[in-house]
Amino acid sequence: MTQTEKTARIILEDGTEFEGLAFGHDSSVAGEIISVTGMADMARLLSDPALKGMIVVLSQPVAGATGIPEDDLCPLGLETAFESPTSQISGLVVAQYTEDASHWSSSKSLGKWLKKQQVPGISGIDTRSLIQRLSIRGTMRAKILVSETKEVTFNSASMNNQSANISTKRQVSYGTGEKKIALIDCGVRNSTIRSLVTKNTTVVRLPLTCDYSNDDYAGIFISGGPGDPTSCEKTIAILRAILKSPSGAKKPIFATGQGAVILAVAAGASAFRMAMGHRSSSVPCIDLESGRCYITAQNHGYGIRDDSLPGGWKPTFLNNNDRSIEGFAAEKGLYSGVLFQPEGYPGPHDTDFLYSRFMEIVRNGGINS
Repeated sequence: MTQTEKTARIILEDGTEFEGLAFGHDSSVAGEIISVTGMADMARLLSDPALKGMIVVLSQPVAGATGIPEDDLCPLGLETAFESPTSQISGLVVAQYTEDASHWSSSKSLGKWLKKQQVPGISGIDTRSLIQRLSIRGTMRAKILVSETKEVTFNSASMNNQSANISTKRQVSYGTGEKKIALIDCGVRNSTIRSLVTKNTTVVRLPLTCDYSNDDYAGIFISGGPGDPTSCEKTIAILRAILKSPSGAKKPIFATGQGAVILAVAAGASAFRMAMGHRSSSVPCIDLESGRCYITAQNHGYGIRDDSLPGGWKPTFLNNNDRSIEGFAAEKGLYSGVLFQPEGYPGPHDTDFLYSRFMEIVRNGGINS
């Protein structure tokens, strides 16, 4: 294993400090620090817009063994192995890093990719102790200080990790199907778009502040994303107006990730910031209709307060670890949201039938009484 000789430190806002070795880009950064549990698909995880501006701690023991794949495009013009065109994180913290990638899809090492993306990494850290600290104190600001680079402060922690700063700035269409779906981009992942495009649908990707309430769409999808979903005030206001209008109330609406929190708030529920968030590729959730437990992929930092869903809305999924709400629905499923990622990537695809259910409602023009 070849590593740079440069040392690095990670300092938490509460004063906790760890020292290790630097890899990736030679720079110091500050950001919100979160942990991701489970074995991660590195390329997809680090390019997930939901992690915009975050310093990410991985629980897996070794990082870099699979390298980073070639950046190819699918027929829709989207990256096949990544969830967005670039890395979204501010920094990476791992227990052990290897430069020697051994995987058929690898085209470059993780360190070289991070260097190109201008993201610093730090290895040789007791990540178990660090994650335990975060589980006690909750998410906080942190900084990675690489030796011989310019000092940074906690105040320089990225303030652009909000959905408004990563949403598309213009309308983009995917597919050529008859049924048009309005995709409200709060930080959408490539695999989410691919899950929505079928031979019968055209997905129209819109800025999250776009007023689409008077447009003729067969369905509305609210994507997940980074930051505080309650700060998307205009997005919430537009959605609230649609839910209350006689014409808009007939359109199927589906939301995932933090987009589900936006939908819940628009309906009248209350959101809260979670101490740690749910960020893993293997979170068990109970389907309250069937009683079946599904393993889900999750990457969200906000939740929905118990008993805050308004009349006519009910929970559909519960987290089997902490019993928090992971899904909800109203109007016999015409409106629904889940806080996990049904398409997986990285993670299981066990709940991707939720996309099929939404597509069926779109094709049928609603739900029959």
